[in-house]
Parts: sequence; structure tokens; C-alpha cells
Amino acid sequence: MKKNLIAILLAVMMCFAFAACTQTEENPDDGTKLPDTEIGGEKDPDDDPSETDKGFTVTFECDDHVTVYVYETQDMSGAGVKTDTAYSRDSETGEPLGDGNGQVNFKLVFDDGYELNSIDIDNADGYNNLKGSADTDVVNGYRITKITDNLTVTVTSQEEGAEEDYTQGYKVTFVCDEYVTVTVYKTQDLSSGGEVTFVAYSRESGTGALTKSGDGQVNFLLTFADGYELDEIVITEGYKNLKGDEDTGVANAYRITKISAELTVTVKVRQTEA
Repeated sequence: MKKNLIAILLAVMMCFAFAACTQTEENPDDGTKLPDTEIGGEKDPDDDPSETDKGFTVTFECDDHVTVYVYETQDMSGAGVKTDTAYSRDSETGEPLGDGNGQVNFKLVFDDGYELNSIDIDNADGYNNLKGSADTDVVNGYRITKITDNLTVTVTSQEEGAEEDYTQGYKVTFVCDEYVTVTVYKTQDLSSGGEVTFVAYSRESGTGALTKSGDGQVNFLLTFADGYELDEIVITEGYKNLKGDEDTGVANAYRITKISAELTVTVKVRQTEA
């Protein structure tokens, strides 16, 4: 009898020990097994979406005459989504991306009689470039690249043909003879909108807004009279590079980059060989 009682007590104790062991791996309320990552009270950081998964937030603040349409990828052939908030995304898949390689592609639509005045991005260290229609192939289409932080983009419009304040850019004067003509463009898009002139001003590459930030540039095309060609371009100090058709993609088109002072550009020509 005593031996039976001891055996029963041992069996009961073993049952309790087994239940205690299983309790560490099962939810005490409903018996469902907890994730292995939570056993031991330590939470796996992968359980929470990281910045890499959700992307950085880009907020647009616009005046009453401009509307923003955002695209998930670089394909801007569709209608886009009308919004004032976007997220950095992979350029091809459109998946949210917060690893510093994400971008935002958007188009601006203006009311009749209005055009772009300026695009200002509040955090210069939070992205790499603001690219314009020369890269997006869309009129008033823009791309913010390599976003590394949340951004606020302020867009202002102006009446078409409004006079610009040229004191906001560095003056670039072209000195040429009668055998060459200079056509100046406001942005890197050389497909339209050029002006024949001998005076230009440093501008932002994507928007064409006047700037003295030290990152401004001048894009121009040279046209020669029959029987003449370029001999030499000489520029006074106050810029970084003079880029040619390998960068502009257009024959006899040039780009002066990172202008930090007023410049004089002397264009010398020569007769072409017979």
C-alpha cells in the first residue's frame, strides 16, 4: 500500500514538472505556442519594421496654384497619385526603401497662367540630388535621389513671364566674335526653351532657379557660322568643371558647374580645314 502511494506521488510530481516545462513555450491563456524569438523574454528586432522597410517621409508644402502628383517608380507615364506626402522607394520596384538609396519621383501641375518659381528642400544633408526633366523625360517632372532622412519640399509658383531677380545668381558673360552664337538654357534639359544671349546666370540644375549656393551651373549651346568651328573656351576662376557633349548629350553643348563667382567665358573660333 505504501509503495503504491509513493508511486502515485512520484507520478503526480512528474506531471507538474512536465507542465512547468511546457509553460515556458506555450501561451498560458490559450495554449498557442509563442514565437521562438520571444522565449526567454528577448524580442527579435526584426519583429518591428525598420526604417529600411518603410522608407523616409517626404512632405510637400505648396501654394494654391500648384498640385503634386507622386509616382512609385521612375516610370512617370501614368497619371500619378495626387498627394502631399510621399515615401522614399526603390527606383524600379516601387517598394519603400530607407537604406539611403530610395528616391521620390513627382510631377508638378500648375494652374493656367502660372509656372514654377522655386523648389526648396529643407534638409540639404538628407538627399543627394534634385533632378529635373532632363533626367525624368517629363515636363515639370522631378526626382529626389538617395534620400537619407525625412524631408519637407516647399514649392512656390509665379505668374508666367514674371521678372526674375537676377541678383540671386552669379552673372556669366560670354565674349564671342561674329562667327558664333550662344544659346543659354535654364536647366540641363536642352530640348527646348533656350535663349540666344551673351549673358547667363547660375541656376539650379533641376529647377532652373537662380542660386548663389556654389552648386549653380550654366548650360549653353554654341552654333558656328559656316566654315568655322570651336578653337578654345577660356573661363575666369570661380567654377569647378566645364563639361562637354559627353555629359550634355548634345553636340557643341556645354555645362559650367559649381559656379561660385561671376565669370567671363571667352569663346574662340577657327576656320575649318578644307
